[in-house]
Amino acid sequence: MKKKILKITTIMIMFTLVYVSIVNALSFTATITPSSTTVAESTEFTVKIKVSNLDVGTNGINSLSGYLKYDKDVFETITDSSIDGLNGWSPAYSADSEKVTVTKPTFVKSEEEVFQVTLKTKTGVSGKTGKIEFTNIVASNTDAEIQAPNVSTEITVGNVSENVLNTTGNNTIGLSNVINNTANKTNTIITNNTTNTNTNKTTNNTSAISSVVNNTTPNEITYAGAEDSIIYIMGAIIVLALVFYIKFEKVNKEIK
Repeated sequence: MKKKILKITTIMIMFTLVYVSIVNALSFTATITPSSTTVAESTEFTVKIKVSNLDVGTNGINSLSGYLKYDKDVFETITDSSIDGLNGWSPAYSADSEKVTVTKPTFVKSEEEVFQVTLKTKTGVSGKTGKIEFTNIVASNTDAEIQAPNVSTEITVGNVSENVLNTTGNNTIGLSNVINNTANKTNTIITNNTTNTNTNKTTNNTSAISSVVNNTTPNEITYAGAEDSIIYIMGAIIVLALVFYIKFEKVNKEIK
């Protein structure tokens, strides 16, 4: 009887050790990515949670949970409607515990975005930086629970929209000046060309044609010379190869 109990206990310990080894070997990575790292006051933005580097066994994962921590002095309160599942994941959020649980009817084995959170910056917090964290991250399937390191991101509150508008306005003014200057130069050129005599036009055209011919000819000659050089080099390489081959054959015959 004692031997039987000992055998059962030994088998149970072995199964436990195998299970622990398998669970410890499984792993994945979670990432948190904001739509922007600088957001104006009273403005909404999103952060997305994604799983990647999934070494989670043959089954994959179909559940993910963790705690969503955020700076309440910088961001408005998150509610159920703030969280949206992605790629077929269904979210559930507890405001009291700040725990997010997302599930999927199918198993995931490769990189995928799981859910996104919509947050809003408060008024009067310009210049401040708020932190958003997803902690105690656990993925699971029918066989095991797999943990991942905590992830976080920081958002700086600033008047980005106003700066963008000012920059765009300055660029528009600069572009207008360029267009006006170009138009003035074009008018001057047209006026000058109109006042020239036919004789001057013929002379200028002849000079332009001569310039084109002079500019083109050296380049074509240089290119032709380069082609000739390549042909000569290739010919020399072939000759050397033949010489070495003949010598190699002679040495082989002498050895035999």
